[in-house]
Amino acid sequence: MKICVLTHTFPRNSSDSAAAFMKEFCDSLVKGGDEVVVVTPFDKIFNRQGDPFKIVTFKYIWPESLHLLGYSRSMEADVTIRKINYPLLPFLIFFGLLKLIKVIKQEKIDLISVHWILPNGLTALIASKLTGIPYVVTLPGTDAYLAGKYKFFGWIAKIIAKNSKGLFSNSKWHLNKILDLGVKVPVEAVITYPVDTNKFHPSKVGVENLRAKYDLKDNLILLAVGRLVYKKGFDYLIKAMPKVVKKLPNVRLLIGGEGDLYRAWKDLSLQQGLEDYVYFIGAIPRDEIAKFYNLADVVVTPSIIDQEGNVDGRPLVILESMACGKSQIVTNLPGISDALTNGVNALLVDQKNSDMLAEAILKLLSSPKLRVEMGEANRKLAVERLSVEKIGERYISFFKKAFLKS
Repeated sequence: MKICVLTHTFPRNSSDSAAAFMKEFCDSLVKGGDEVVVVTPFDKIFNRQGDPFKIVTFKYIWPESLHLLGYSRSMEADVTIRKINYPLLPFLIFFGLLKLIKVIKQEKIDLISVHWILPNGLTALIASKLTGIPYVVTLPGTDAYLAGKYKFFGWIAKIIAKNSKGLFSNSKWHLNKILDLGVKVPVEAVITYPVDTNKFHPSKVGVENLRAKYDLKDNLILLAVGRLVYKKGFDYLIKAMPKVVKKLPNVRLLIGGEGDLYRAWKDLSLQQGLEDYVYFIGAIPRDEIAKFYNLADVVVTPSIIDQEGNVDGRPLVILESMACGKSQIVTNLPGISDALTNGVNALLVDQKNSDMLAEAILKLLSSPKLRVEMGEANRKLAVERLSVEKIGERYISFFKKAFLKS
């Protein structure tokens, strides 16, 4: 099958972490025997090489500096669309439509795999009506949140979903956001994004260099990675740290990522007296992230349902650090904790509960044996169920079912 993957965000080079899961998604299809062509907007730093799939970019506005949609720039702290982006949307949809139709015809595409029902689903819907090529929709998260929050977006999302041949997400929470609009589709599923278990694996390479770079010496390391936006819940993790360092002063928390809440959360850590214990290390290059996972003693994902009702699907940091054999502390929310069992390969805590976070952190950091056991269980699970090959089989099965419905 020849599949066109339509998206407005794709990792632009080997260091880019924007929608990193999209590469593994495409890799999984190729390894399963499909041919893949990616259609994504132009960005000035786009420079990919050596991929087993074709990438086609398109420009939608001039000058080039106005290409501001996608690539983790569309939302303000992931709760509201940046006002400057509203007038850009029609241009993105129109020129994306022209490029998509051209690719469908030139590449003889069998199926469109559209990521983010908003805004890309509208492009796929129109292209499908004009070319007769069916499409399926993937819901990474924020798109489902917007559809549930705003009636107009919900109305559009409902039309897009109803005309699709299939709908899937990495989180039942987000899938239900669209189904609850009154949508029925031929095929639906919850399928996590895959993890490259060859790239992400236990290793000591580069770990000592990181310890030297951040002057970590023999410190115990907590790692939290993600955009600095409300739904990541890093403020609750910061608030947990005074209780942690009081009992284990050898602990250091590394927070990797950039975002609108950097200043607020940096100030929070200072207010908590944590300037020597919490390090904001900025965006971690994609080709360096595995070293940070292997540096960590425990990986913490304190995601929350934010004040606007937005929530993560299944953060890639969980899957990738599992593949690196790391124990986990995560909030017990749908999608986020689906691959984890409390006490077996992770400790699950209530969202927005800094006391529970602190207790879980102290428990794991005080027990090297438990950390090793959980890490080994996670590595085994990642290889056996979450790899590019295993998840690719599920994707391809889904696409075949959807294609047969067309």
